[in-house]
Amino acid sequence: MTMNIPIEPMLALPPAASGLESAVALPAPSRAGRDIAIASNRHCTAHDVLGHGAGFRIQCESALERDHAYIINARPQTHDLREQVVFPYPFADSKTRHIFDFYVTELDGRRIACTVKPDPLTRKRGEGQMPGQDFITHMQTVSFWVQERNFADEVRLLTEKDIDPVELHNARILAAFREPDPDADAAARELTRYLLGGRSLRDLTRDLGLAERGYRALLRLVRMGALVGQPGHQLTPDILIFRKGTIQ
Repeated sequence: MTMNIPIEPMLALPPAASGLESAVALPAPSRAGRDIAIASNRHCTAHDVLGHGAGFRIQCESALERDHAYIINARPQTHDLREQVVFPYPFADSKTRHIFDFYVTELDGRRIACTVKPDPLTRKRGEGQMPGQDFITHMQTVSFWVQERNFADEVRLLTEKDIDPVELHNARILAAFREPDPDADAAARELTRYLLGGRSLRDLTRDLGLAERGYRALLRLVRMGALVGQPGHQLTPDILIFRKGTIQ
């Protein structure tokens, strides 16, 4: 993903001083329970890389799914994220299945099975549902069997109404900076170790003196939770940055 970040022009260190590894690490393959179509003339499909470091591949069947994937990926409590997870369950003497768009394991071990659907479609009947059921009723049935089989601790139905535009913007920004730069990351940690109050991302980048490498390193600290941005604000060069635990 190429991002044009407007920061003050500064000279970067020579590439030889960057500390970056020369070897290329490929992302881990998708763990989807089924593959989605590479392309469709009816809806968006997306193949992306999330996670940390080299990351992992992920498949989404809509732009809405992709947006939720970014948000889940950016949340500090997320430990593991899988997509297109198949859940078979019995109903009316037959065996059917539901495809959960995401299966999230949080740091405390809590398991959350997520289905993504545009809000208008939650009140309509669709493929894979029992006759006469709208999608909400269908999900109530699925949720019952999820609990019955201890498949997850919680079932969530996610729509566009669950998306905070600021959270989505920041999640997209942070997803672009998953690969470490050891020297720049260490310098950013040292610079902000005793940070008092808030300072703009622009000023911290200038003080770090590593140009775009420093900007990315500071955002990686935000991604890791060591630093936090001013709540409710988009990550831009002018946002105020604080050490974790020093702002409510």
